[in-house]
Amino acid sequence: MAAETAPTALDRSDRVGMYLTVALAVIGAVVAVWAVVARLVEVLPGSDVPVLVPFVDETAPLPIGPNGALVEVDVAQAVVVVPDPAPATWFALIAEPIVIGLAVVAAIGLLAAFAWNLAHGRAFSRGNVRVVLWAAATIAAGWFLGSMLTTMGVNGALSAVSEYTYDGVLFGTDWLPFWGVLALGAIGAAFQIGGRLQRETEGLV
Repeated sequence: MAAETAPTALDRSDRVGMYLTVALAVIGAVVAVWAVVARLVEVLPGSDVPVLVPFVDETAPLPIGPNGALVEVDVAQAVVVVPDPAPATWFALIAEPIVIGLAVVAAIGLLAAFAWNLAHGRAFSRGNVRVVLWAAATIAAGWFLGSMLTTMGVNGALSAVSEYTYDGVLFGTDWLPFWGVLALGAIGAAFQIGGRLQRETEGLV
């Protein structure tokens, strides 16, 4: 009952929205697990493994001109099939989807917990602030480890198909999670301030 009458309690429609967010989070977690399983099915056999490789300042001819004429295009990324990856490369290709998948599922679970707390009027509770900060830490850890494993897999794939003669991209990462971590950190700080102000206000009543 206290949660329903708390100053931060949501009205009925907003609570429904939060519960819908929790439901969508569950669906997102299932999709993330499915993506991990699908990738592992490609990688675990250890032969003819497709690897998405980024490129910089590379071109390739494609038959997109008149009557199929070859036209030179810039290549930003391409799928390279590695017939027989080295053990270290194979390990990175297996570990990458697992690490990233675990981070995504954990972050989605924390998002669901955050929405659940909001639905029950616990917006500025210490527990809810910890949920936000844990989500930021989870995304940061998944992004860092995932980037390292991606780099290992990409370099290993290039080395395998070129027999160690291609000097290409050494490091590649998606910077979107980095900005997500910064945003969650700011949200966590804002909720900490909100919680402190709420407790001070309650102390004056």
